[in-house]
Amino acid sequence: MSSMTGMTQEQTQRPVAAAALQQTLREALETVRADAVFGRPIERGETVVIPCAEVMVGMGLGGGGGRGRTEAAETERETSAGEGEGVGGGGGGRGRPVAAIVVSRDGVRVEPILDITKVALAGITTGAFMVFWLARLGFGRRGIRAKSPSLRQLTRGLKA
Repeated sequence: MSSMTGMTQEQTQRPVAAAALQQTLREALETVRADAVFGRPIERGETVVIPCAEVMVGMGLGGGGGRGRTEAAETERETSAGEGEGVGGGGGGRGRPVAAIVVSRDGVRVEPILDITKVALAGITTGAFMVFWLARLGFGRRGIRAKSPSLRQLTRGLKA
């Protein structure tokens, strides 16, 4: 126990951990704001282009603790105080352009930014999935026909 405040070490660590958590959350929330999603307007003549992005932020925190006494090995003949605590966290974020808002004399329009890599991967995955199932259905039917007896074979087997 601390002689000055009368607080245990655990009691003094909790406010420190809470303050660190609050600061981390505050900083994460500062990144999720309008100017992180909408870029600075770009003016070219009478046309203004506003870039737009998708911003994702993720975070995880965890902690644990333990108390109690554990018996040491018989040869040591001592007991040890079984204490333990742990706190951890991690996070990350990413952004990618998704569109541009174009403001001109003709009006306002949104021009999507197409990610060709994602479109190509989706097409390849869909094609492979279709080929797999069509091949499985085609080979599966042939396999059933070859293994199943015909009606004529069944009647011969019943007469014998």
